[in-house]
Amino acid sequence: MLRYALIGMAVVLGLLVFLAVQPRDSTVVPDAVIVLQGTKVTLYPQADPEAVWLFSAPTVEYVPDTQESTLLGIDDGRRTVGGETDFTLASERVTIDRSDNIRGSAMHAHLVEDETDLFMEERNGRLVLIDQRAGRFEVPRATMSGPDLGDSVFEDMKISFDFTDFESGGPGTVGYSEFIVRSPGSEP
Repeated sequence: MLRYALIGMAVVLGLLVFLAVQPRDSTVVPDAVIVLQGTKVTLYPQADPEAVWLFSAPTVEYVPDTQESTLLGIDDGRRTVGGETDFTLASERVTIDRSDNIRGSAMHAHLVEDETDLFMEERNGRLVLIDQRAGRFEVPRATMSGPDLGDSVFEDMKISFDFTDFESGGPGTVGYSEFIVRSPGSEP
């Protein structure tokens, strides 16, 4: 009886060794990209718990491996705080990373309260970054315009979401501003 048990165990071990040394077919896993059409995206950034970002995008691509979402054709994006929109955002293409930061090659933000427009664009391969933790835009090249502001062009700009903290320039950068001055009693 012991002899049959040992023979059975030897056969099982031999079969397991045989299976273990067999070449394995490598399974090719395709790139996993989830594509959604006609999408509304809501972003609740961990670094900015008071804010809620709302986007309408015709197409959204999500890559599970990198945990990044790319929104295409945004014409109705906005950041709200306490239910009130503080600025709107439009872009042909932005990517939201796993830290909730938003980056892209060109974006248009409109500060609602001050009626100020901020056109942001990449420069020398550096993308526009909306940094949630710092609460600011980091922009390689920006054009700012609005009532009584005219047009101002800035390079290497960092500006807070409420436009109160502003930093621009550095060695070798160029900026220019145009201001509109009105006399008291003149028409707007």
